[in-house]
Amino acid sequence: KELNHSRKYMHSLTQLDDYNRLLMAISEKDISRIHQIIDVALRHGSSVRDIINKLEDVLEGAYSPRGYDANDLDIATLIFRLGGHQLLFMMNQILGVPSLHTLRSKSTFTSITPTISPIRDEQFDQNIRNVVMTTRAHLSLASLRGVSLMIDEIALGEMAVHFSKYNKVGGLCWKHSHTVKPVLHTYKSAMHIAQKIHAGELHLGKELTVIGTSCFGEDEIYPILAAPTCKSKDTSDMEHILTRAIGSWNRTGVSKSVGPIWSLATDGDATRRAAGHRLFIKFPLPPESSLYGMLVNLQGLNLFTGEGEITLDFDFKHVFKRICMLIWAPGGIVLNNGRVINSMMLARYLVWLPAYDEAAVTKLLHPDDPQDVPRAVELMLAIIEFSKSQCHVLNDLFSLEVDTHADLISISLLSALLESILTPFINVSLSLSEQFQYLSHYAHLAYAFFHAHQCPFMSYQLYYDTQTVVKNACFSLAKQQSLDPRAHFYLGDVGDDPLEILFSRTCMIGGHNSACSYAQAIDRLGAAKDIDGIFKHHAELDPDHCRLKLTRHEGVDHINREIWKGDIAANRCDLPLAWRNGCDSALSILITSQLDPVHYSFADHFNNSDVNMLRPFGQNKYFGITMEEELEDPSHVPELPPPVASSPPLQCLETILSNENGDMLQLDKANRCEEEDKIMLTFQEVLINESPADAPSNSEPPLADALSPSLPHGPGIQTDYMPTHHQ
Repeated sequence: KELNHSRKYMHSLTQLDDYNRLLMAISEKDISRIHQIIDVALRHGSSVRDIINKLEDVLEGAYSPRGYDANDLDIATLIFRLGGHQLLFMMNQILGVPSLHTLRSKSTFTSITPTISPIRDEQFDQNIRNVVMTTRAHLSLASLRGVSLMIDEIALGEMAVHFSKYNKVGGLCWKHSHTVKPVLHTYKSAMHIAQKIHAGELHLGKELTVIGTSCFGEDEIYPILAAPTCKSKDTSDMEHILTRAIGSWNRTGVSKSVGPIWSLATDGDATRRAAGHRLFIKFPLPPESSLYGMLVNLQGLNLFTGEGEITLDFDFKHVFKRICMLIWAPGGIVLNNGRVINSMMLARYLVWLPAYDEAAVTKLLHPDDPQDVPRAVELMLAIIEFSKSQCHVLNDLFSLEVDTHADLISISLLSALLESILTPFINVSLSLSEQFQYLSHYAHLAYAFFHAHQCPFMSYQLYYDTQTVVKNACFSLAKQQSLDPRAHFYLGDVGDDPLEILFSRTCMIGGHNSACSYAQAIDRLGAAKDIDGIFKHHAELDPDHCRLKLTRHEGVDHINREIWKGDIAANRCDLPLAWRNGCDSALSILITSQLDPVHYSFADHFNNSDVNMLRPFGQNKYFGITMEEELEDPSHVPELPPPVASSPPLQCLETILSNENGDMLQLDKANRCEEEDKIMLTFQEVLINESPADAPSNSEPPLADALSPSLPHGPGIQTDYMPTHHQ
């Protein structure tokens, strides 16, 4: 019995010694791919001593571990795409990552077909098969999704490049490349192309037009066109490109295997806006559509779409930046019967916030980079926070002077507008119903303010774009409820953010050097697609892009569907109810403002089928799109006069006369000229003019009573009234 105990003790001591040797080997030696070595040994039932012997063989070079998992291949792909094959070779020798030969045999690299001639269907078809179908088959993605078509441009170096695979010259603008044959047969072929470029009949590409597709509910982006352009394209050219893209998507069958195209997303480019308007605000939604029963109950929503019920969309991050650029501009945003909110006004009030001193406010209102999304979001949040901090002051009419009180009321209206467009995209605790209630709230507020002030409130293009964002979100949700009501609908899938991220990765690969050839550009675009796919699987490796984030806090993840806490199941959102609730909340704010109720009588306005959010005055006039002379302002708000150089206030009172009937009259042209002549006097003339000797003895008494109170005046006061005598 004692001998048996002795054997057990010796065996246990031997095992402990083996474990200690294993720990010492791991701690003292840098053994490459140790995880794979131990994993294979354990699967073969090896003992601890066998594992130690195997590790010693690895250190002596007698054994090389085999077999790579998906993570190894992803890391090797990142190294290859970011650092090239030389860096991958070094990492293979040092760390044992897969070699380039292994990568090529086990992975698929994205290859984009170049556009060497005018854009044709064959180029779309090849890219759809090579990029979309191959990638989704590799990832085993088979569920049907809604698809968003995205288009944008990226800078390109003006240079021609020879594609040896095709023996053709690339980098020529697609619009004018039909004037030459790009095949290089002889030296004269190259000379002929050079002569055409020198004569101005042919141009080198200045930008790269990229069209990509992204599925709702997924993070992948699939570039299906990369064509150089000389930037001379017009609206008809853009219509031609988009029509071909949609036709190829349907013709290749991916509309049935991947999903139908729901929307076209872009930024605020005027050419793409006009082309998108012509293509996707074309036909009224037919009553037999599966979407009609729901969307017709969204009072005021524009129900015009393109073929296949495709709608136009704009990137919400671009919208945030453009709203802030409007605030930063001297003209600012006009609200509440003429109050101008701009950076000069906000600089006086944002310093009241404890978190902002004068330097921080100056940096917020005068940013170095107007394209910085986090800076724009920070400004919007600061305005919202300031308005909420002043609620108790607004309720006390006697705590502030009249001018300051009027400023705070206007800022509170702006805060409500900004909160309703920003919160649905950044508050991760909101449910889908709450998100669309906010969007409805914004649509109704913006409609009322634009109906009252038009361009002084917001530029026509920006108003069109923001209302289109709301419209597309409603259409997309309705389509999701029709396609798969149990699926989640993430609001961040609207817009063209995936394409913007792809561009940022493309610039990262090239060291942010835009002077690259067309061949380098499409190669980097394919590499960016591979990198983007890996970062989607390994979010912990993605450093993100500071200018595309919604916040600048370190350690805060890029807002995405995985971290969204609210209930975003499509079938749990009652869209018509959320729309009505948003309208009611907007009315509760508008009735407390100084706007005439005629501007927010939504029921009366939308009873006219020709009036909706995109056509606030009917007559088939889309502000920001219609090229004819715009409509006159029906609210009769007087235009702001030009500022007087010697007067610091932002606004001036407009001179208004009244006749015997009390009707308002403006000075005619002759009288205005006489008044201007009187003002344009020299210093000597002013002294003579104001001399008592020259003053008439029978001057009439002033119209106003000397004891009557003076009229309100000062910065931001806009007179929409008329002074009268003894009334």
